Amino acid sequence: MMSKNAKNGPILEAEMECTISLRIKDEVFRPGRVRVHLPAPINADWLFMGQVLDSSPEFRMISIEDHPQRSAWFDEVIDENREFSITYAFESATETIKPDPDEINKTQQPGRAVDPEMIKEYEKISHCDCTSYTGPLAKKISIMDLTSETWLKVPRIGEAAELMGIGEGGIEELWKTPGNLIKTIFDYCAGEKFKVSAENLSRNETLVTLMRACRVPARWQGGFRLKDGSAVAADWAIVHAAPYGWIYMDAQAAYESIGEGDRELADFYFGGIDALRVPTASRLGAGHYPARDHRRSDEKYNLYGEAEFEERGLSGSEFDTTVKISRRG
Repeated sequence: MMSKNAKNGPILEAEMECTISLRIKDEVFRPGRVRVHLPAPINADWLFMGQVLDSSPEFRMISIEDHPQRSAWFDEVIDENREFSITYAFESATETIKPDPDEINKTQQPGRAVDPEMIKEYEKISHCDCTSYTGPLAKKISIMDLTSETWLKVPRIGEAAELMGIGEGGIEELWKTPGNLIKTIFDYCAGEKFKVSAENLSRNETLVTLMRACRVPARWQGGFRLKDGSAVAADWAIVHAAPYGWIYMDAQAAYESIGEGDRELADFYFGGIDALRVPTASRLGAGHYPARDHRRSDEKYNLYGEAEFEERGLSGSEFDTTVKISRRG
């Protein structure tokens, strides 16, 4: 439980409603066939999907809940311009975990490779060490977890050390205490010393790449977050640390909380996540289903939808998207 001193305690349970709409700009529209993909909530262990409350026009299909970039698909022949929209209802209930770095330090983390030769070529290609992804927890952590997002390039250890400003020897020393290593990476990504990488990654994307570079299993997830009554684009990380298993981290939300003078709320995001979120992607750069015929306007995330005519895809400047999230009850 958050103490009463916390200025903005996290909301851990909520009934949510989310409406996403897209309209092609009038100066771009022309009569004929229009195909639209609108983001849909993906499967998450704290999200309980309810139903589609409304769809206009009626969507043709929606991809499965664990699709890496889930969407509802519309395929219409229209004579006049119109809005495409869909409304979802669901329940969100997150589990609060406050990981103790000391407990992580004294717990055995995933071991060395069972078959080093099998992944030697893979490590060579991806420039990373993924030997800690096999062993005792192999059933829960796969080698491919390390680079499951095509846009997240895992840096070499030296590059990770240089980015954090602690020296390669410092990381080697931190490897002896994995709990301290994980907290160090989180504090860096949530702090003032954070530097934008050459790939221009977000704080949480950087957190995932640094964890992976330092042999800590980590995944990325993104979508929307309800903040101050408005839906804002957001992402967060999922990190594996025994004895807790997979835990959530949000370096961006922690950074914002620190800026607002709420250190206790910032600490919550090291292992905790609030319920006012709509995840729409678990892998950067994943395709939509059904597949598009033309190039997407946003090839990285799954936030604002996509539209295409038969002869070409539309750029983000050629349509407007609205995302509205509200709590029910």
